[in-house]
Amino acid sequence: MSTLYRRNPAIEASPMQGESLLFDPATNRFCLLNGTAAFVWDRLREPATAEHLAAEVSRHFEAPEPARVEQEVRAALQKFADLALVTREAVL
Repeated sequence: MSTLYRRNPAIEASPMQGESLLFDPATNRFCLLNGTAAFVWDRLREPATAEHLAAEVSRHFEAPEPARVEQEVRAALQKFADLALVTREAVL
């Protein structure tokens, strides 16, 4: 079973020189994403799994260790979920 991640539609985003600034109006909180996290956020325009996102990051950044990339993408997605920036849905 995989998990599908979706952006919280209430989150506002602004790109900033390779990074992104997110704003959650529900909590009145800002979140600054580095380049890699901003890339993941951008790819979440469409719902995606961690595996799919890790493959995209590996291709875009030419990362040498796919297992480590997937681990880091999962950590970023967990942080996004903790901050209510994304929702998760189990898929078969």
